[in-house]
Amino acid sequence: MAQVAATLGTTTSRARRLAHTALPAGFVRAAQDADRVVVVEGPTDVAVLAVLLPRVRVLAAGGKNVLPLAAAVALALGAGVHVVADADSGGWRRAANPSLARANHRRATARVLAALGGVPHTLLPDDLEAELAGWPSFLAGLAGRGATLLDKDPAAYAAAAAGAGRHDLPPVLRGLVTAVGTTFDDGG
Repeated sequence: MAQVAATLGTTTSRARRLAHTALPAGFVRAAQDADRVVVVEGPTDVAVLAVLLPRVRVLAAGGKNVLPLAAAVALALGAGVHVVADADSGGWRRAANPSLARANHRRATARVLAALGGVPHTLLPDDLEAELAGWPSFLAGLAGRGATLLDKDPAAYAAAAAGAGRHDLPPVLRGLVTAVGTTFDDGG
């Protein structure tokens, strides 16, 4: 825990408390026996990326602001780590106060990236759904299950990703797979 505290610039007791309260149940246990971990924000990210990256453990941190803690814990447990975060560049448009939301999204993303330090990471331009919207075979699989991107249903996402072709994988997701492969020196 001392390594996590040092990485986060906090006390050991605070790092321990954060690891027990801020991370999803089972995160530490799942990271303990993994050699390679991709840390993502939430369950829909896990659903899709676990299919695209079958040779790594994909774990949800429970939100963007928890990514640095989750990465520090996985690193302290001896895993190689790559973080995937959403820039949320379009999310502010859907907010009641778009100007304030845009500024908040930018600040939150900048804080997370700064806190990650040298941890390898990929920043999605907007969010996962924005990228999935450009994956025709994924969308067809999702529709075939009676689901849409707005449902944010992890089970439907996983099934659609498993059945989708890789020939029409959007460039950003293709780049993500390549970046993770580069982090772990084996193509992901």
